[in-house]
Amino acid sequence: MKRLVLMLFSFAYLTSCTSDDDAGSLTPNLAAVLSVTFPDSFVHAQAYGIEIIYKRPTNCDHFTGFDISKDENEIFIGVVCSYHTSNTNCVDTGNLQDSVTLNFVAERDDFYIFNFWQGKNALGEDEFLIIEIPVTQP
Repeated sequence: MKRLVLMLFSFAYLTSCTSDDDAGSLTPNLAAVLSVTFPDSFVHAQAYGIEIIYKRPTNCDHFTGFDISKDENEIFIGVVCSYHTSNTNCVDTGNLQDSVTLNFVAERDDFYIFNFWQGKNALGEDEFLIIEIPVTQP
């Protein structure tokens, strides 16, 4: 009986791990940030949920995470969306606006400068929504 259960489990495991060639590969894109909701200030050591409204690059793109880099008190944030390359009917028009919450803890005791990626300008240079938030003591 144990052998039968082991064989069934093994068969289920092996067949569930087969690759799906029709799914295509996952391709990431940065999504332009449209607006961000912040409090007037942070309280040191407190957690916050920062609402970010962004525009998906196409109707096939879905939120997959954040691209975040820090340099002292300056934080650069990009919203990352991804789509399967097997999707061939993606469009970049229509209601592509979406929102996501970034969880943040104010660890510094002075201020933060947030730089949210908004896209590229006509010269191909990155543009950012820049917001400075002071940090107060509890």
